[in-house]
Amino acid sequence: MKQKLSFEEAAARLEEIVGTMESGETSLEESLKLFEEGSALSSLCYRKLTEAEQKVREITEMDQKEGKTDEQD
Repeated sequence: MKQKLSFEEAAARLEEIVGTMESGETSLEESLKLFEEGSALSSLCYRKLTEAEQKVREITEMDQKEGKTDEQD
């Protein structure tokens, strides 16, 4: 797996993996490899979503603080 995948790339690859596994046409070994890759991609997506959520919180909090400061002037 490429190290610098974007969220969208990781989610698209994860969709491919799910589709392949759902088809039931892969061997046990291949299914395990796909599961391992999918698990790593899932973690990557979760981490990126968590980081984005934190950034939105920080921006929102900053905006609220600035808004209160502006109102007091």
